[in-house]
Amino acid sequence: MTGPAVAALALAAAALLGVAPRRRLEPTGRRGRRARAGRWAVAAVVGGCGAAAVLALPASACVAGTVFGATAAARHRHRLRDRRAREEARALETALDILAGELRIGAHPVRAFAVAAAETRHVAVAAGLHGVVARARLGADVATGLQDAARSSALPAHWERLAVYWGLGGDHGLAVATLMQAAQHDIVARQRFSARADAGMAGARASSTILGCLPVLGVLLGQLLGARPLSFLLGGSGGVLSVVGVCLVCAGLLWSDRITGRAGAGP
Repeated sequence: MTGPAVAALALAAAALLGVAPRRRLEPTGRRGRRARAGRWAVAAVVGGCGAAAVLALPASACVAGTVFGATAAARHRHRLRDRRAREEARALETALDILAGELRIGAHPVRAFAVAAAETRHVAVAAGLHGVVARARLGADVATGLQDAARSSALPAHWERLAVYWGLGGDHGLAVATLMQAAQHDIVARQRFSARADAGMAGARASSTILGCLPVLGVLLGQLLGARPLSFLLGGSGGVLSVVGVCLVCAGLLWSDRITGRAGAGP
């Protein structure tokens, strides 16, 4: 590694270690500005490290690093999406409980949705319920508003089921409060099943991650034993093999995530 590349990496590490905002002792507005500044600092650090790697490493290593970084980013986005879906499901369950209670005491559906939206702290669920209220006040169907809320939700299937339940009440003259309570029980049952399936897949996810790390461990052990595999993998035909190996490992990780994700998706 050349001198400028080492200096760039050192500066990037120093900048990364320097980002440590005291979030608990700051107001909310300042905390948001500090968080945005921290994200920009991290982006600058990542960009500096990437530029240093391009200057210091061969093309094959850069390609392999790009594939690995893209895979890590995709898995991180998938975990964030699952977390948002779980949070939205819990918030929607609470909102449906409030909605069913308001309907049972004889409140108008528009007011019931408005109360549920006001009592909900989750942004996506509150926005979906407010959209239903706005459409209903303009004379549109509540089921249509629920279907529109599904388009911007992390759990579109739940909102579509709510629209189906509401449509059944309007078509067959059933009690809407009872249908909303049944929808809440349905969501709770599905979330419990998904939680159990997700817990059951934890061992499989850990095994796939360990298997993906085994080639890296083998290269490190070979380097410690003096076989110098890094010198072979960073040049010539070894560079092509390193790219192929990283692509296969990343494809295996993504495929295992897909399998375990389907198993925990629920009925």
